[in-house]
Amino acid sequence: MHKLNSPAPLPSRKRFVDSQVVERSWQRSQNYGLCQRDSLLFDAPVVASGSQIAESNRLLLTCATPEMEQLHAALSPKDWVLACIDLEGVVLSTLGHRISDNRELNQVFRVGAQISEQNVGTTAPSCALTERDSVFFVGEEHYLEEARRFSCLATPIFGLDGGIVGVLDASSKHGVPSVYTLDSLVFAARAIENRMFAQLGDVLLVHLHHRLDILGTPLEGLMAFDPAGKLRCVNRIAGQLLNLGEIRSGLDFAELFDMPFVHATCYCRHDLSAPLRLRSHHRGELHACITLSPDQKMTRVPRSTSLPATTVEQLPSSEAGPCLQDSALQDALARARKAFSHDIPVLINGETGTGKEVFARLLHEGSRRAGEAFVAINCSSIPASLIESELFGHVEGAFTGSRKGGASGKIEQAHKGTLFLDEIGDMPLELQGRLLRVLQERSLSRLGSSQVIKVDCALICATHRDLKLLSANQGFREDLYYRINGLRVFLPALRERRDLEALIQHLLCAATTPHQPLSLSKAALQALLAYRWPGNVRQLNQTLRLAAALAESDREIDLQHLPDDVLEGCEVPVGSTAGTPQPHLQAGDTLQVSELRAIKAAVEASGGNLSAAARSLGIGRATLYRKLKGMEEG
Repeated sequence: MHKLNSPAPLPSRKRFVDSQVVERSWQRSQNYGLCQRDSLLFDAPVVASGSQIAESNRLLLTCATPEMEQLHAALSPKDWVLACIDLEGVVLSTLGHRISDNRELNQVFRVGAQISEQNVGTTAPSCALTERDSVFFVGEEHYLEEARRFSCLATPIFGLDGGIVGVLDASSKHGVPSVYTLDSLVFAARAIENRMFAQLGDVLLVHLHHRLDILGTPLEGLMAFDPAGKLRCVNRIAGQLLNLGEIRSGLDFAELFDMPFVHATCYCRHDLSAPLRLRSHHRGELHACITLSPDQKMTRVPRSTSLPATTVEQLPSSEAGPCLQDSALQDALARARKAFSHDIPVLINGETGTGKEVFARLLHEGSRRAGEAFVAINCSSIPASLIESELFGHVEGAFTGSRKGGASGKIEQAHKGTLFLDEIGDMPLELQGRLLRVLQERSLSRLGSSQVIKVDCALICATHRDLKLLSANQGFREDLYYRINGLRVFLPALRERRDLEALIQHLLCAATTPHQPLSLSKAALQALLAYRWPGNVRQLNQTLRLAAALAESDREIDLQHLPDDVLEGCEVPVGSTAGTPQPHLQAGDTLQVSELRAIKAAVEASGGNLSAAARSLGIGRATLYRKLKGMEEG
């Protein structure tokens, strides 16, 4: 900073911006001919009227206004002034209390004023526009002396095309900047960007992230596809998650993921109620939800058959098809429906992926509460610090970051309907007592409030854990266990179900389209029936969707279309069904010659399909490729 004739350096503080960013901005300010003692900040030129700004920045302002209001309420409102500024440094909107302490900042952030680096030197918004990154300036880090009485933070806002469209700024004369302030600002900017996607109209939105609990938040990846499955736009987080660098519009859905677009539309909802796992061609599996833009109708989805009403773990009722032919499952559903019709709580036990939420939805849809809300919450996927407010709600100001106007909790939202607590065995012990009291008294109070709210909801809980054993070990409240355990039902693991073959055929039909039906070869069906399915129905469904995608042009799913873990995990051999002739050893053969002869025979028998050849030989594809390459070089 000394080389720029700056004042003596400030006492060291934890920096949120690289010092080189400050130096570059100071250097640019000097190059623009500005002097540190100039009086420019409060007299920046006004270059546009309010009506011009409203007309030319309608999308950005529409999306920014509600997020700015929420952020301003979450901060100390009297201390901070927020501003949305466009790519040219023009102030589009501002939000701050009209008090004497904010008079100077309100003058700086007049609507229409241009506060670019050329006009006012180094400030957070002007520097963020140039650097395309979040910045944080305090006191003497500002270039102009008249700006050094303020603290300011700014973060870029990126548009639908991936380019920067403006910045969101928070400035204060007395407020103390912190990591929380900067994180809140960045969080709001991401929310503004995601709101833009909701304005696109006739698109399908793909929400994705490595963490399921991030879906539906401003930190999720977001992609928009047109009705033909072509990519229209993608936010920066999705680009980073997919590790593709620049993602160009027009890419087909199937070029990015291992699922045909027509199959993806099966999971489309107006909300995030149907999560699935999408496998990227470049970055492995991601949690995802597929939704329509808010103003669309479900009939706009390019799908010739009706959309399923359940999540990925398909478990339709016996009237809907052959998927409920297992007698144990039928008995469990019948008993549970009788108990649930009398508002007796139902506790569902079963391994992960057996369809516990789908079973719960069947109970709800077959009850007198079917027309009311079905509210599900996964107790294991929400951080312990958030689950209390998620369940019971909160009033405004109950905690730092609480919503303006407060928010209702899941229990309150389930009033007159059904509350489904999934993985209740993972609920923090300290919250179990409060939940028990709500269930007994049928009333609650939001966090930060003493007002009592009456609730009437049916209760279904689910877990893969043994709650009785857990309570004996002090890991679960015994009184809560007996309160939720009105009727306990066990969902059989997939390997225990007697209708496995019928379920396979049913899910295969769901994974294909009527004009492109697929069948299973005997060898593939044998492999599916022999596998133990540790991931249960969820894993089977994903396996069939993958196989259907790989076999789309073959009309039949065979061994080469199944994942390696299915073939390797079979309890009975399936390779012998492929009909691969086994070459005989000949006198004088070395081990290497015999191996080469076996490889050639396997490749010829599989018609050149190297995946099938590798399976018939009992080796991995990569090993086969390496050996074939060695044969060519030898």
